[in-house]
Amino acid sequence: MKNTKWVFILAIGLLALAACTPATVTQVVTEMVEVTRIVEGEVVVEEVEVTRIVEATPEPVEEVMEPTSLRMAIDGTENSSNPYTYRTGYPGWNMLLLQYDTLLQLDTDGVPQPWLASSIETSDDGLTITMDLRDDVTWHDGEPFTADDVKFTVEYYQEFNHGRWTRNMAAIESVETDGDHRVILTMASPSPGFEQRSLADTPIIPQHIWESVTDPDNHQFDTNVGTGPYMMVDMVLDQFYVFEANPDYWAGAPQIDELVFVQFADMAGQLGALRTRAIDMMVEPIGPEQIAVLNNLDGINVIQGPEFTTEMVNYDMEIPPFNNKTVRQAMNLAIDRQDLIDTVFLGAATAGSPGWIHPLSPRFNSEIEIVHDPDLAAQMLEEAGITDSDGDGIRELDGAPLSFELIVQGSVPLDLRLMELVSEMLGDIGIDAQVAAVETSTWEDAVWPGFDVSNGRNYEASEWGWSSPTQANPLTMANLLHSDPGIGWLNLTGFSNERVDELSDIITTETDPEASQAALDELQSIVADELPFILLLYPDGAYAYWSDVYDGWTFMTGQGVFHKLSFLPEEARP
Repeated sequence: MKNTKWVFILAIGLLALAACTPATVTQVVTEMVEVTRIVEGEVVVEEVEVTRIVEATPEPVEEVMEPTSLRMAIDGTENSSNPYTYRTGYPGWNMLLLQYDTLLQLDTDGVPQPWLASSIETSDDGLTITMDLRDDVTWHDGEPFTADDVKFTVEYYQEFNHGRWTRNMAAIESVETDGDHRVILTMASPSPGFEQRSLADTPIIPQHIWESVTDPDNHQFDTNVGTGPYMMVDMVLDQFYVFEANPDYWAGAPQIDELVFVQFADMAGQLGALRTRAIDMMVEPIGPEQIAVLNNLDGINVIQGPEFTTEMVNYDMEIPPFNNKTVRQAMNLAIDRQDLIDTVFLGAATAGSPGWIHPLSPRFNSEIEIVHDPDLAAQMLEEAGITDSDGDGIRELDGAPLSFELIVQGSVPLDLRLMELVSEMLGDIGIDAQVAAVETSTWEDAVWPGFDVSNGRNYEASEWGWSSPTQANPLTMANLLHSDPGIGWLNLTGFSNERVDELSDIITTETDPEASQAALDELQSIVADELPFILLLYPDGAYAYWSDVYDGWTFMTGQGVFHKLSFLPEEARP
């Protein structure tokens, strides 16, 4: 038995030695061996179990990282989220561009930079644009991205009408390819702002997927094939979308493996889900009253900054009282923008310029002033014969009470409160604005039936707002104001002014910077005087999220944090 005990002690010692020598790769082996012993003068052979240490070459072990998932709240459906079915400018367009790339990409300052196009050159006359494309890009299904895809995209959007992309491509007269990675655009006329308005806005689609699609508005794809950093892998309408990271994304693998967009009916549900960690981030900006509250919760951060979104009052300018310039000017003077900012937005907003363009924009006309003077407003109405003849507190215009319905989305409490205060301010000068809360679909159908201004309007006055891209590109003023629906496709008030049409044509064709700015300055001055709408304010964007899940958000000037760049490594951002 002494020999057996020795073998056991030897094995333990070798194990201890192995444990103290981390550089040695060893393996413990146990086997049965014969041991010869002399017992009472006789030779005895026994089998005993022996444990020993041998060197071994281990199989390489790959470190397995847990996939990261980010759950985000959205407040409406984006249908099947492809270029012909997405629904909203925000967040729908942003979700779309997680799946698809554009030729140029806005950087965090909002300036277009090379993206799918590695370089871009415009001829001196502005009529030829030559782009060299990246040669290392593939579609989600592995097919290579080439110049033929860009040519196909341009011609497809021109053939199959889409309210956004077809207009973006309207200035292109023809498109040609030169090899696999060069595209030449011939423009019908010079198109200032084309890089931001079109090349950094329009998703490029794969020819091999879309060339057989002849009814894009109703076609159902098994999956959306783009070149973007994410692929949509699952969806249930009115419930959720699941996006999976494209690990082979040419600009660099996304920092989050999976994005889950969960649809909520209202902001209250989103806030409750955020607090209980059912979601990790709210895509929509939080209300100003929530900023300090959420910032004080351990683990929740709020990132905040000025944005180019707008809060405004629209009206049908072809009907009384809004076809009367004095009434529009009196309304504008009666509204105290700073009071709206302080009371409703708790200071988290910028006062709206009556000339439209944000004061932070380099194209802003600094001579445009914001004036609040209800006494002057009342005086103007009196001098125009718009008086309160029966003493009921409401003025009369052409024998009828100066009264109208002011519709607002009932599902957005902030907008409702804003319009209630506007109504009070107008009431102080004898204008009766009756606030009516309606469903979102009713609101949209009244102001922008079928999202086509040629369908007219079915409202008197309404709260309205545009997402950041509309304000970010000052040349969009032409789309907001031109009387031709083909150009003024965002003209929701029926505004018509011959000089404005002329200036709109200038800013969309003039390549000389000084001449373009002069036209834009005059355009802002006319808008501030004619008031085709009343721009109240530009809300700050404030976004709440759990920082321990993801803290890589980056604020894009005027446009917030929910965009493609927030999910890419810093070195991959333009």
